[in-house]
Amino acid sequence: MDDFAKIIGKNIKVMRVQKDMSQADLAFSADIDQSYLSRVENGTVNITIIKLYKMTVVMNCTVQELLPEMDLSHGNND
Repeated sequence: MDDFAKIIGKNIKVMRVQKDMSQADLAFSADIDQSYLSRVENGTVNITIIKLYKMTVVMNCTVQELLPEMDLSHGNND
């Protein structure tokens, strides 16, 4: 599970940089605490789905773009 949080955090950071936004810009626009965003991007905290959604609205992207790719070929995604 830790890897999952780290990948999401990395994906958020990559998208944020692509959108030419600072952490402060994204945090303010998404109405979340900047220190929380920093911990999310570092993978040290699990993001809530509501906060993830708020970030996608601000960055004009989809939730799917921020989630890790899943290997569905084995049928076991636990």
